[in-house]
Amino acid sequence: MKETRTRFAPTAAALALVAVLVLLCGGAARRPVAADAAWRRPSVKFSGPLSEARADQWWIDGRVVRVDPLTAPTVADVTGQEAVVVASVDDEGTLAARSLTLRPDTGELGTTFEFRCLIQLLEPRYWIVCNRVVLVTESSVIQGRPEVGYLATVKAVRLTGDTVLARHIKVDYPNAYAEVEFEGPIQSCGAQAWLVNDITVLISPVTEVHGVPQVGSTAEVKGVLQPDGSVLAQTIVVKGAGTDLQVDFEGLVASIEPTRWVVGEVTVAIGAQTFVDESRAPAEVGMKALVRALRLKDGSLLALRIRLSRPD
Repeated sequence: MKETRTRFAPTAAALALVAVLVLLCGGAARRPVAADAAWRRPSVKFSGPLSEARADQWWIDGRVVRVDPLTAPTVADVTGQEAVVVASVDDEGTLAARSLTLRPDTGELGTTFEFRCLIQLLEPRYWIVCNRVVLVTESSVIQGRPEVGYLATVKAVRLTGDTVLARHIKVDYPNAYAEVEFEGPIQSCGAQAWLVNDITVLISPVTEVHGVPQVGSTAEVKGVLQPDGSVLAQTIVVKGAGTDLQVDFEGLVASIEPTRWVVGEVTVAIGAQTFVDESRAPAEVGMKALVRALRLKDGSLLALRIRLSRPD
């Protein structure tokens, strides 16, 4: 028996219905893909020095970031400001800030910061690390066995000038060419070497320098320790110039008063932040004093540290 098949030709109405269903299904399938891709695109978080701030754009660490003038922090002076940004990125790579935070200037008293360098001197009440006085108290947590020449990672509170109060210190034996990081005033700057907080900082063709160096500005240095005690800089971030300049001098103590001393023929003010080191000699008239002070705007000197020793 011969099988008979009946073929049905689709009508125009049926074809139109199929086309509509295909468009609807296809559109529904495509739209969530694009939306999901945008939703899955991660935000980026970075920080860096703020070099310029306009109403709708900020320049942070060399990157242009779109900002909302209604929600962006007010910036009176970008010098020394560091911004923390969470931003979205569009298909063209444009950054749009979702949140902006300004960190306080690293030179602000009372701020907590961290540095890493060699221990130069150990005393019961203080250490010298990277030519910085690190006050050590009963509440300071010390991890490791401290020795002169060992590497110390210091978390501290800034008191004034080059004096800090240690919160936590981790001590490690220094491997050859250890990585260090520190900050301090720029005392001189040349094409091949700078002097930062009495430390020679070597400049190489691959050293990244952010900011314009000038004497009196503060430099944050990250680099590699060299056998002669210098540091080969990897990156340097130059902060704004300070209003105070550091001064070192020495002489015999001529007079001692609660608010001022006379050393040699120089009068220095004594404040709550002044640290008097009597580990080698008592604070008496006639003793030799090595003074580190700040020259203030009015030209007067404020003592940061007075290290006493017996006259030769």
